[in-house]
Amino acid sequence: MAARRQKKAPYSVVKKSYRRLLSDFFHAKGTSLLLSWAITLFTGSAFIVIISIGLLFSYRFITNSTFFAVQKIQISGNVRLEQEDVLNLAHLKKGDNSLAVNISDIEYKLLRSPWVENISVKRQLPGNLEIAIEEREPRYWIRQDNRIVYADEKGTPIDYVGTYKFASLPFLSVDAGTEHLLQRLPQLVKELDSSRLPVSSQNAAWIKLSMSRGVTLFLESENLKLSIGVENWSSNLRHLVATIDDLKRRGEFTSVRGIKAEDKNVWVNLGTTARKAS
Repeated sequence: MAARRQKKAPYSVVKKSYRRLLSDFFHAKGTSLLLSWAITLFTGSAFIVIISIGLLFSYRFITNSTFFAVQKIQISGNVRLEQEDVLNLAHLKKGDNSLAVNISDIEYKLLRSPWVENISVKRQLPGNLEIAIEEREPRYWIRQDNRIVYADEKGTPIDYVGTYKFASLPFLSVDAGTEHLLQRLPQLVKELDSSRLPVSSQNAAWIKLSMSRGVTLFLESENLKLSIGVENWSSNLRHLVATIDDLKRRGEFTSVRGIKAEDKNVWVNLGTTARKAS
């Protein structure tokens, strides 16, 4: 008896079964990957949290440890400011934790002082701090807002004159139109003080910058005004020195009340009369 032929499943049924198998496979694989990714993410996050907590507790332990307490604060370069002033400005004291000290914050606070030009703060573990200060040096008095103010070598205001560490300095005045000379003033004064003039800028009662007379110094002890033209400054300075030497040889210098050197010429004021010296 002939064997019965088995009927083949229709193509559409086979296709549907194949698609279902593929779908189940990828769904299972996707679920596995998603689960694996979630576990990895959770493990990584937990690790980061644990490390962060450990670092936080370590930081708190170190910054509260007496081992790192500030024992020595070395301050250098301060002339106007006392050590106590520096510590108060920096909000710093012995016993503070050296690792908890914010170096940038200390430098910022100290630079807010009108007397501080530059600042450097260094930490030396476990408990030392070094503060190096460069102060602004007062060279003149100037008038600002109807008050007398200390000013630096370029006439830049520093701070009001008070009784604390009082310093008597030449009074600097600047006529309108001569403000540009303030940038040259340090070099002009340096050349004047290094010349053979028998006077120093620091001995002047006042110094004035003007269009007509250049730089004028008044020496109160000699009751003498010296005016030097800014153009051809070095030449005018040499002529002034030569004239003063000549007046001293003649024994006339003590009678002089004013000398002006400008454009290779020198005028001498003898109090009541003025004559051209060269």
